[in-house]
Amino acid sequence: MSQLLLGISREDITPEIGGNLYGYNPDIYSESIHDNLTATAFTFGDSDKKAIMVSVTVCGIENDLQLRIRNEISKQTGVPVGNILLAATHTHSGPNTSGGVGWGTIDSDYSEHRFFDALVKAAVDSTGNMVPVKVASAVGKSYVGINRRELNENNAIILGQNPWGPFNPDMTVVSFKNYNDEVIANIVSYGCHGTSAGLNHEITRDWSGIMTDALESVSGGITAFFNGPEGDVGPRLSNGKTIGNIKLTEELGAIAAADALKIYNTLPEYTDVDFDVFDGLINLPLLPKISLEETEKWIAEYEGKDTWPLAKKRLVYYKNVKKAILSGESDKEYRPIPQSLVKIGNVVFASCPYELFSEINLRIQKEVKDYNVIVLSNANGIGGYFPTESELCRLGYEILMFLIDDIQCYTNDVDYHFVKETIKNIENIK
Repeated sequence: MSQLLLGISREDITPEIGGNLYGYNPDIYSESIHDNLTATAFTFGDSDKKAIMVSVTVCGIENDLQLRIRNEISKQTGVPVGNILLAATHTHSGPNTSGGVGWGTIDSDYSEHRFFDALVKAAVDSTGNMVPVKVASAVGKSYVGINRRELNENNAIILGQNPWGPFNPDMTVVSFKNYNDEVIANIVSYGCHGTSAGLNHEITRDWSGIMTDALESVSGGITAFFNGPEGDVGPRLSNGKTIGNIKLTEELGAIAAADALKIYNTLPEYTDVDFDVFDGLINLPLLPKISLEETEKWIAEYEGKDTWPLAKKRLVYYKNVKKAILSGESDKEYRPIPQSLVKIGNVVFASCPYELFSEINLRIQKEVKDYNVIVLSNANGIGGYFPTESELCRLGYEILMFLIDDIQCYTNDVDYHFVKETIKNIENIK
Protein backbone atom coordinates (compact mmCIF):
# COMPACT_ATOMS: atom_id res chain seq x y z
CA MET A 1 0.00 0.00 0.00
CA SER A 2 1.40 3.40 -1.01
CA GLN A 3 1.28 6.23 1.51
CA LEU A 4 -1.72 8.52 1.01
CA LEU A 5 -0.86 12.22 0.84
CA LEU A 6 -3.32 15.09 1.23
CA GLY A 7 -3.09 18.80 0.57
CA ILE A 8 -5.86 21.27 1.41
CA SER A 9 -6.50 24.87 0.45
CA ARG A 10 -9.47 27.23 0.59
CA GLU A 11 -10.38 30.45 -1.20
CA ASP A 12 -13.16 32.92 -0.47
CA ILE A 13 -15.45 33.23 -3.53
CA THR A 14 -18.10 35.52 -2.03
CA PRO A 15 -19.38 37.90 -4.73
CA GLU A 16 -20.15 41.56 -4.33
CA ILE A 17 -23.63 42.37 -2.99
CA GLY A 18 -26.17 43.14 -5.70
CA GLY A 19 -25.64 40.19 -8.00
CA ASN A 20 -28.24 37.68 -9.23
CA LEU A 21 -28.82 34.80 -6.80
CA TYR A 22 -29.08 31.71 -8.98
CA GLY A 23 -31.60 28.92 -8.61
CA TYR A 24 -35.01 30.57 -8.59
CA ASN A 25 -36.50 33.37 -10.66
CA PRO A 26 -33.85 35.42 -12.47
CA ASP A 27 -34.87 38.63 -10.70
CA ILE A 28 -33.63 37.72 -7.20
CA TYR A 29 -30.61 39.82 -6.18
CA SER A 30 -28.45 39.77 -3.06
CA GLU A 31 -28.81 42.53 -0.48
CA SER A 32 -26.53 41.18 2.26
CA ILE A 33 -24.09 38.40 3.16
CA HIS A 34 -25.19 35.84 5.75
CA ASP A 35 -22.05 33.72 5.42
CA ASN A 36 -19.15 33.71 2.98
CA LEU A 37 -18.94 31.37 0.02
CA THR A 38 -15.85 29.20 -0.43
CA ALA A 39 -13.96 26.87 -2.74
CA THR A 40 -12.18 24.14 -0.77
CA ALA A 41 -9.68 21.95 -2.62
CA PHE A 42 -8.40 18.52 -1.60
CA THR A 43 -5.46 17.03 -3.49
CA PHE A 44 -5.03 13.32 -2.88
CA GLY A 45 -1.98 11.46 -4.06
CA ASP A 46 0.38 8.57 -3.63
CA SER A 47 3.64 7.57 -5.26
CA ASP A 48 2.30 7.56 -8.83
CA LYS A 49 -1.05 9.41 -9.14
CA LYS A 50 -3.02 12.40 -7.92
CA ALA A 51 -6.63 13.54 -7.86
CA ILE A 52 -8.13 16.92 -6.99
CA MET A 53 -11.61 17.36 -5.53
CA VAL A 54 -12.98 20.87 -5.08
CA SER A 55 -16.13 21.67 -3.11
CA VAL A 56 -17.58 24.87 -4.58
CA THR A 57 -20.41 26.59 -2.69
CA VAL A 58 -22.49 27.68 -5.68
CA CYS A 59 -25.59 26.17 -7.31
CA GLY A 60 -23.77 24.75 -10.34
CA ILE A 61 -20.96 25.45 -12.78
CA GLU A 62 -21.73 25.89 -16.48
CA ASN A 63 -20.28 23.11 -18.61
CA ASP A 64 -17.80 25.10 -20.68
CA LEU A 65 -16.70 27.11 -17.64
CA GLN A 66 -15.99 24.07 -15.47
CA LEU A 67 -14.03 22.41 -18.26
CA ARG A 68 -11.88 25.50 -18.80
CA ILE A 69 -11.23 25.72 -15.07
CA ARG A 70 -10.25 22.05 -14.91
CA ASN A 71 -8.01 22.45 -17.96
CA GLU A 72 -6.24 25.39 -16.33
CA ILE A 73 -5.81 23.47 -13.08
CA SER A 74 -4.38 20.56 -15.05
CA LYS A 75 -2.04 22.86 -16.94
CA GLN A 76 -0.67 24.36 -13.72
CA THR A 77 -0.49 21.16 -11.65
CA GLY A 78 0.10 18.33 -14.12
CA VAL A 79 -2.91 16.46 -12.74
CA PRO A 80 -4.93 14.98 -15.64
CA VAL A 81 -8.23 16.73 -16.34
CA GLY A 82 -10.12 13.48 -15.77
CA ASN A 83 -8.65 13.30 -12.26
CA ILE A 84 -10.06 16.73 -11.33
CA LEU A 85 -13.53 16.92 -9.83
CA LEU A 86 -15.36 20.24 -9.33
CA ALA A 87 -18.48 19.68 -7.26
CA ALA A 88 -21.04 22.42 -6.62
CA THR A 89 -22.85 22.19 -3.26
CA HIS A 90 -26.04 23.45 -4.95
CA THR A 91 -26.87 26.39 -2.75
CA HIS A 92 -29.58 28.51 -4.37
CA SER A 93 -28.27 31.60 -2.61
CA GLY A 94 -25.04 32.14 -4.51
CA PRO A 95 -23.96 33.85 -7.74
CA ASN A 96 -25.10 32.84 -11.20
CA THR A 97 -22.26 30.65 -12.44
CA SER A 98 -24.55 28.42 -14.50
CA GLY A 99 -26.84 30.46 -16.73
CA GLY A 100 -29.56 28.60 -18.54
CA VAL A 101 -32.65 29.60 -20.48
CA GLY A 102 -35.25 31.06 -18.13
CA TRP A 103 -32.95 31.25 -15.13
CA GLY A 104 -30.99 34.35 -16.02
CA THR A 105 -27.70 35.12 -17.67
CA ILE A 106 -24.47 33.83 -16.20
CA ASP A 107 -22.54 36.50 -14.28
CA SER A 108 -19.67 36.48 -16.74
CA ASP A 109 -17.59 39.19 -15.04
CA TYR A 110 -17.63 37.31 -11.73
CA SER A 111 -17.36 33.85 -13.28
CA GLU A 112 -14.48 34.62 -15.63
CA HIS A 113 -12.36 36.48 -13.10
CA ARG A 114 -12.98 36.18 -9.34
CA PHE A 115 -14.53 32.72 -9.55
CA PHE A 116 -12.20 31.24 -12.17
CA ASP A 117 -9.06 32.55 -10.50
CA ALA A 118 -10.10 31.47 -6.99
CA LEU A 119 -10.91 27.88 -8.00
CA VAL A 120 -7.63 27.52 -9.86
CA LYS A 121 -5.66 29.02 -6.97
CA ALA A 122 -7.30 26.76 -4.38
CA ALA A 123 -6.56 23.67 -6.45
CA VAL A 124 -2.98 24.67 -7.27
CA ASP A 125 -2.19 25.65 -3.68
CA SER A 126 -3.55 22.35 -2.36
CA THR A 127 -0.98 20.46 -4.43
CA GLY A 128 1.83 22.40 -2.74
CA ASN A 129 1.16 21.42 0.89
CA MET A 130 0.63 17.68 0.71
CA VAL A 131 1.45 15.63 3.83
CA PRO A 132 1.04 11.96 4.78
CA VAL A 133 -2.37 11.27 6.33
CA LYS A 134 -4.38 8.58 8.02
CA VAL A 135 -8.11 8.28 7.40
CA ALA A 136 -11.26 7.39 9.30
CA SER A 137 -14.81 7.33 7.94
CA ALA A 138 -18.25 6.65 9.35
CA VAL A 139 -21.85 6.67 8.16
CA GLY A 140 -24.83 7.72 10.24
CA LYS A 141 -28.44 8.78 9.78
CA SER A 142 -29.63 12.33 9.22
CA TYR A 143 -33.16 13.48 8.46
CA VAL A 144 -32.44 17.02 7.34
CA GLY A 145 -33.55 15.91 3.87
CA ILE A 146 -36.86 14.56 2.60
CA ASN A 147 -38.26 13.57 -0.79
CA ARG A 148 -39.70 16.79 -2.18
CA ARG A 149 -42.08 15.44 -4.86
CA GLU A 150 -45.31 16.00 -2.95
CA LEU A 151 -48.55 14.64 -4.40
CA ASN A 152 -51.32 17.17 -3.88
CA GLU A 153 -55.10 16.77 -3.66
CA ASN A 154 -55.39 17.15 -7.44
CA ASN A 155 -53.06 14.16 -8.05
CA ALA A 156 -50.32 16.49 -9.28
CA ILE A 157 -46.68 16.57 -8.19
CA ILE A 158 -45.60 19.83 -6.58
CA LEU A 159 -42.38 20.89 -4.87
CA GLY A 160 -42.98 20.25 -1.19
CA GLN A 161 -42.44 17.32 1.17
CA ASN A 162 -43.24 13.67 0.46
CA PRO A 163 -42.51 11.60 3.59
CA TRP A 164 -43.01 8.25 1.82
CA GLY A 165 -40.93 9.04 -1.25
CA PRO A 166 -37.45 7.60 -1.91
CA PHE A 167 -34.77 9.28 0.17
CA ASN A 168 -31.35 8.27 1.48
CA PRO A 169 -30.80 9.31 5.11
CA ASP A 170 -27.12 8.25 5.13
CA MET A 171 -24.60 10.99 5.95
CA THR A 172 -20.92 10.16 5.47
CA VAL A 173 -18.05 11.80 7.34
CA VAL A 174 -14.48 11.20 6.13
CA SER A 175 -11.75 12.61 8.37
CA PHE A 176 -8.01 13.02 7.82
CA LYS A 177 -5.21 13.21 10.41
CA ASN A 178 -1.56 14.02 9.87
CA TYR A 179 1.16 12.02 11.59
CA ASN A 180 1.16 14.45 14.52
CA ASP A 181 -2.30 13.07 15.28
CA GLU A 182 -3.98 16.34 14.29
CA VAL A 183 -7.19 16.46 12.27
CA ILE A 184 -6.38 18.56 9.22
CA ALA A 185 -9.50 18.04 7.08
CA ASN A 186 -12.97 16.51 6.91
CA ILE A 187 -15.46 15.76 4.16
CA VAL A 188 -19.19 15.53 4.83
CA SER A 189 -21.40 14.07 2.12
CA TYR A 190 -25.19 13.91 1.99
CA GLY A 191 -27.85 14.38 -0.67
CA CYS A 192 -30.16 17.38 -0.27
CA HIS A 193 -31.03 20.59 -2.11
CA GLY A 194 -29.66 23.86 -0.79
CA THR A 195 -32.99 25.66 -0.90
CA SER A 196 -33.81 26.14 2.76
CA ALA A 197 -33.17 29.90 2.55
CA GLY A 198 -35.93 30.22 -0.05
CA LEU A 199 -36.48 33.34 -2.11
CA ASN A 200 -34.14 35.25 0.15
CA HIS A 201 -31.80 38.14 -0.59
CA GLU A 202 -28.86 36.97 1.52
CA ILE A 203 -25.76 35.26 0.13
CA THR A 204 -25.39 31.97 2.00
CA ARG A 205 -24.02 28.45 1.70
CA ASP A 206 -27.45 27.38 3.05
CA TRP A 207 -27.89 24.67 5.70
CA SER A 208 -24.70 22.78 4.76
CA GLY A 209 -22.55 25.81 5.56
CA ILE A 210 -23.73 25.85 9.16
CA MET A 211 -23.02 22.13 9.39
CA THR A 212 -19.48 22.30 8.02
CA ASP A 213 -18.62 25.33 10.16
CA ALA A 214 -19.63 23.39 13.28
CA LEU A 215 -17.55 20.33 12.44
CA GLU A 216 -14.62 22.52 11.47
CA SER A 217 -14.80 24.34 14.80
CA VAL A 218 -14.94 21.15 16.87
CA SER A 219 -12.38 19.10 14.93
CA GLY A 220 -9.93 21.86 14.00
CA GLY A 221 -9.76 20.55 10.43
CA ILE A 222 -10.87 22.33 7.25
CA THR A 223 -14.29 20.88 6.46
CA ALA A 224 -16.17 20.81 3.16
CA PHE A 225 -19.52 19.52 1.95
CA PHE A 226 -19.93 17.36 -1.15
CA ASN A 227 -23.58 17.02 -2.20
CA GLY A 228 -24.85 13.59 -3.17
CA PRO A 229 -27.99 12.69 -5.17
CA GLU A 230 -30.43 15.53 -4.45
CA GLY A 231 -32.61 15.75 -7.55
CA ASP A 232 -35.75 14.74 -5.66
CA VAL A 233 -34.58 15.59 -2.12
CA GLY A 234 -35.26 18.92 -0.45
CA PRO A 235 -34.62 20.25 3.05
CA ARG A 236 -36.98 18.93 5.73
CA LEU A 237 -38.16 22.36 6.87
CA SER A 238 -40.53 22.91 9.79
CA ASN A 239 -42.83 24.96 7.51
CA GLY A 240 -43.65 21.79 5.56
CA LYS A 241 -42.24 23.24 2.34
CA THR A 242 -39.02 22.85 0.37
CA ILE A 243 -38.06 26.53 0.64
CA GLY A 244 -38.01 28.82 3.64
CA ASN A 245 -35.93 31.70 4.96
CA ILE A 246 -32.70 32.38 6.82
CA LYS A 247 -34.28 31.56 10.19
CA LEU A 248 -35.30 28.11 8.90
CA THR A 249 -31.87 27.67 7.33
CA GLU A 250 -30.24 28.25 10.72
CA GLU A 251 -32.72 25.86 12.32
CA LEU A 252 -32.04 23.07 9.83
CA GLY A 253 -28.30 23.77 9.76
CA ALA A 254 -28.14 23.26 13.51
CA ILE A 255 -29.80 19.85 13.12
CA ALA A 256 -27.39 18.91 10.33
CA ALA A 257 -24.46 20.08 12.46
CA ALA A 258 -25.59 17.90 15.38
CA ASP A 259 -25.90 14.91 13.04
CA ALA A 260 -22.45 15.44 11.52
CA LEU A 261 -20.85 15.85 14.96
CA LYS A 262 -22.58 12.72 16.22
CA ILE A 263 -21.20 10.74 13.26
CA TYR A 264 -17.76 12.34 13.70
CA ASN A 265 -17.73 11.12 17.31
CA THR A 266 -18.27 7.53 16.12
CA LEU A 267 -15.22 7.53 13.84
CA PRO A 268 -13.07 4.42 14.25
CA GLU A 269 -9.29 4.48 14.55
CA TYR A 270 -7.50 6.47 11.84
CA THR A 271 -5.52 4.15 9.57
CA ASP A 272 -3.56 4.12 6.34
CA VAL A 273 -5.89 3.46 3.41
CA ASP A 274 -5.74 2.76 -0.30
CA PHE A 275 -6.26 5.55 -2.80
CA ASP A 276 -7.17 5.31 -6.47
CA VAL A 277 -8.64 7.45 -9.24
CA PHE A 278 -10.34 6.46 -12.48
CA ASP A 279 -11.32 8.57 -15.48
CA GLY A 280 -14.14 6.89 -17.37
CA LEU A 281 -17.27 7.39 -19.45
CA ILE A 282 -20.89 6.46 -19.06
CA ASN A 283 -22.78 5.95 -22.33
CA LEU A 284 -26.45 6.82 -21.94
CA PRO A 285 -29.06 5.86 -24.60
CA LEU A 286 -31.14 8.50 -26.40
CA LEU A 287 -34.58 8.65 -27.97
CA PRO A 288 -34.98 9.99 -31.50
CA LYS A 289 -35.87 13.66 -31.83
CA ILE A 290 -39.56 14.44 -31.64
CA SER A 291 -41.28 15.13 -34.99
CA LEU A 292 -41.36 18.44 -36.83
CA GLU A 293 -45.14 18.48 -36.48
CA GLU A 294 -44.89 18.17 -32.71
CA THR A 295 -42.32 20.95 -32.44
CA GLU A 296 -44.53 23.30 -34.47
CA LYS A 297 -47.54 22.44 -32.32
CA TRP A 298 -45.69 23.29 -29.10
CA ILE A 299 -44.05 26.40 -30.52
CA ALA A 300 -47.51 27.72 -31.33
CA GLU A 301 -48.63 26.79 -27.82
CA TYR A 302 -45.78 28.58 -26.01
CA GLU A 303 -45.09 31.53 -28.32
CA GLY A 304 -45.79 34.67 -26.32
CA LYS A 305 -46.31 32.73 -23.07
CA ASP A 306 -42.68 32.57 -22.04
CA THR A 307 -42.88 34.90 -19.07
CA TRP A 308 -41.89 32.28 -16.52
CA PRO A 309 -38.69 30.16 -16.60
CA LEU A 310 -40.05 26.72 -17.50
CA ALA A 311 -42.26 28.04 -20.33
CA LYS A 312 -39.36 30.02 -21.76
CA LYS A 313 -37.10 26.97 -21.62
CA ARG A 314 -39.73 24.81 -23.32
CA LEU A 315 -40.17 27.32 -26.15
CA VAL A 316 -36.42 27.49 -26.77
CA TYR A 317 -36.20 23.69 -26.65
CA TYR A 318 -38.85 23.18 -29.34
CA LYS A 319 -37.29 25.86 -31.54
CA ASN A 320 -33.88 24.19 -31.21
CA VAL A 321 -35.33 20.80 -32.11
CA LYS A 322 -37.06 22.29 -35.15
CA LYS A 323 -33.80 23.92 -36.24
CA ALA A 324 -31.92 20.62 -35.87
CA ILE A 325 -34.54 18.76 -37.92
CA LEU A 326 -34.56 21.32 -40.70
CA SER A 327 -30.76 21.36 -40.86
CA GLY A 328 -30.73 17.58 -41.34
CA GLU A 329 -28.96 16.81 -38.05
CA SER A 330 -28.95 13.05 -37.60
CA ASP A 331 -30.00 11.32 -34.41
CA LYS A 332 -27.39 9.88 -32.06
CA GLU A 333 -27.82 6.56 -30.29
CA TYR A 334 -25.90 7.43 -27.11
CA ARG A 335 -24.57 10.44 -25.25
CA PRO A 336 -21.16 9.84 -23.61
CA ILE A 337 -20.78 11.50 -20.21
CA PRO A 338 -17.31 11.72 -18.61
CA GLN A 339 -17.17 10.32 -15.09
CA SER A 340 -14.35 10.80 -12.58
CA LEU A 341 -14.07 8.43 -9.62
CA VAL A 342 -11.91 8.94 -6.53
CA LYS A 343 -11.49 6.16 -3.94
CA ILE A 344 -10.38 6.98 -0.39
CA GLY A 345 -10.30 3.75 1.59
CA ASN A 346 -13.76 2.21 1.27
CA VAL A 347 -15.42 5.45 0.08
CA VAL A 348 -15.79 6.05 -3.66
CA PHE A 349 -16.85 9.47 -4.95
CA ALA A 350 -18.20 9.44 -8.53
CA SER A 351 -18.96 12.58 -10.51
CA CYS A 352 -22.30 13.25 -12.19
CA PRO A 353 -23.24 16.55 -13.87
CA TYR A 354 -26.94 15.89 -13.28
CA GLU A 355 -29.23 16.25 -10.28
CA LEU A 356 -29.60 12.55 -9.69
CA PHE A 357 -32.70 11.11 -8.03
CA SER A 358 -31.85 9.50 -4.70
CA GLU A 359 -33.00 5.98 -5.54
CA ILE A 360 -30.42 5.65 -8.32
CA ASN A 361 -27.48 5.83 -5.89
CA LEU A 362 -29.28 3.44 -3.54
CA ARG A 363 -29.50 0.91 -6.35
CA ILE A 364 -25.78 1.31 -7.12
CA GLN A 365 -24.98 0.82 -3.44
CA LYS A 366 -27.09 -2.34 -3.32
CA GLU A 367 -24.97 -3.90 -6.08
CA VAL A 368 -21.55 -2.69 -4.87
CA LYS A 369 -20.77 -4.51 -1.63
CA ASP A 370 -17.20 -3.43 -0.94
CA TYR A 371 -17.49 0.37 -1.09
CA ASN A 372 -19.57 3.23 0.19
CA VAL A 373 -20.41 4.75 -3.21
CA ILE A 374 -21.42 8.42 -3.29
CA VAL A 375 -22.46 9.86 -6.64
CA LEU A 376 -21.91 13.62 -6.48
CA SER A 377 -24.61 15.74 -8.13
CA ASN A 378 -23.65 18.88 -10.08
CA ALA A 379 -20.07 17.61 -10.35
CA ASN A 380 -18.00 18.45 -13.46
CA GLY A 381 -20.86 20.25 -15.11
CA ILE A 382 -24.54 20.97 -14.81
CA GLY A 383 -27.10 19.08 -16.84
CA GLY A 384 -30.52 19.21 -15.19
CA TYR A 385 -32.53 16.54 -13.45
CA PHE A 386 -31.96 12.80 -13.83
CA PRO A 387 -35.04 10.86 -12.64
CA THR A 388 -35.97 7.24 -12.20
CA GLU A 389 -38.19 5.58 -14.79
CA SER A 390 -40.92 5.03 -12.22
CA GLU A 391 -41.34 8.79 -11.67
CA LEU A 392 -41.80 9.76 -15.34
CA CYS A 393 -45.53 9.03 -15.35
CA ARG A 394 -46.08 11.44 -12.44
CA LEU A 395 -44.52 14.38 -14.30
CA GLY A 396 -43.88 17.40 -12.07
CA TYR A 397 -41.20 20.08 -12.37
CA GLU A 398 -38.15 17.79 -12.42
CA ILE A 399 -39.62 15.50 -15.08
CA LEU A 400 -40.69 18.39 -17.31
CA MET A 401 -37.16 19.76 -17.10
CA PHE A 402 -35.68 16.32 -17.87
CA LEU A 403 -37.79 15.95 -21.01
CA ILE A 404 -36.43 19.19 -22.51
CA ASP A 405 -32.85 19.06 -21.30
CA ASP A 406 -31.39 18.48 -24.75
CA ILE A 407 -32.49 18.08 -28.37
CA GLN A 408 -32.67 14.32 -27.91
CA CYS A 409 -34.15 13.14 -24.63
CA TYR A 410 -32.78 10.12 -22.81
CA THR A 411 -34.71 6.84 -22.96
CA ASN A 412 -37.21 6.14 -20.19
CA ASP A 413 -34.91 3.51 -18.64
CA VAL A 414 -31.78 5.68 -18.69
CA ASP A 415 -31.56 5.35 -14.90
CA TYR A 416 -30.88 1.63 -15.35
CA HIS A 417 -28.08 2.41 -17.80
CA PHE A 418 -26.56 4.99 -15.43
CA VAL A 419 -26.49 2.37 -12.67
CA LYS A 420 -24.97 -0.26 -14.96
CA GLU A 421 -22.35 2.07 -16.47
CA THR A 422 -21.31 3.52 -13.10
CA ILE A 423 -20.87 0.04 -11.62
CA LYS A 424 -18.73 -0.88 -14.63
CA ASN A 425 -16.49 2.11 -13.91
CA ILE A 426 -16.27 1.23 -10.22
CA GLU A 427 -14.99 -2.18 -11.20
CA ASN A 428 -11.91 -0.43 -12.61
CA ILE A 429 -11.06 0.96 -9.16
CA LYS A 430 -8.23 -0.85 -7.41
